Amino acid sequence: MWPAVADPRESVSLRAQFRQSAGCWCRYSTLAIKKTVHGDEMTSKNTYEEPRSPLPADLRRSVLVESGHCCAIKGCGEHTYLEIHHIDQDRNNNKQENLILLCDKHHKMAHADVIDRKALRQYKALLIDSHTSLITEKLDELKALMIQEKHAAPEPKPSSEQPADDRVEKRAAARSSLLHFVLYHVAIAHYEKEKNLYFEHQVEFRRGETELLLDALRQDDDLPADIILDVQYLRKPFMDAPAYGPMLAKKLEIYELLTGRQARGILIAVVGRQRMLEGDYLKMTREGVESCGGKVTLQVYSCEQVGFHPGAISAASFASNLKSEGSVDG
Repeated sequence: MWPAVADPRESVSLRAQFRQSAGCWCRYSTLAIKKTVHGDEMTSKNTYEEPRSPLPADLRRSVLVESGHCCAIKGCGEHTYLEIHHIDQDRNNNKQENLILLCDKHHKMAHADVIDRKALRQYKALLIDSHTSLITEKLDELKALMIQEKHAAPEPKPSSEQPADDRVEKRAAARSSLLHFVLYHVAIAHYEKEKNLYFEHQVEFRRGETELLLDALRQDDDLPADIILDVQYLRKPFMDAPAYGPMLAKKLEIYELLTGRQARGILIAVVGRQRMLEGDYLKMTREGVESCGGKVTLQVYSCEQVGFHPGAISAASFASNLKSEGSVDG
């Protein structure tokens, strides 16, 4: 039974033939729409007879994730028979902002203009706002878990000692930050060699103001899920903490929301002392990983095993040896 339209004087009848086609996300092969308004009959016909290639899997997945695998029409909640609809009805316009997930009933209503394009764009905007809010919420949760926020490669900053010529500025990255950054990627390279599996390093995802930085990422359609590596340097036993695993788990959630791809995480803990590999030195870190429900696993190395040690933080005090200039008599 076709839903009643807002104007009782207007009736809409729909005759459609359906065909299953891997490339036809708007399922109608022939759609005839007949409207009777004040006794005047108008008929329009749109055909989708020409085959076309299917939507890329990543794009289709992103549309599904954006809508929560449910019909985008507010209050519908249908999650079984779903179809991807082109809002402007141009099947060649496969930009994500032009694609919306609809149930069979609302898909037919969209093609009959019972739900017009303006309304569909408004529903799409609500989806985007909701999806963005969810990502922002997850980022806030991640920041709350963070013990120390990671950044991209350390940027040089003005040094405390500057050249006498004020036209010249000396800048240098903080020694400890730079060497820790090197350790992260040496540890990843060690893991790659051990597992014979290679990763993109220092991967950044941006969507508007949203930013997600990953130490390393393996996107692989031959694996059950993508792999995200997160490295933590636990210099001394007191740095053991339960937050490292949940931090990575939260990154996985944000990654899946941004990309629509499934992922699992591997936490690489690099310990500063060989004895920390044994006993209960990492008890809280292990408990935190176990709380992630199998989404995160732990790999522990010592600095000696990966072949690099950042050294003592206090070494920065000995990085320069500048002496005060004596007075010069004229």
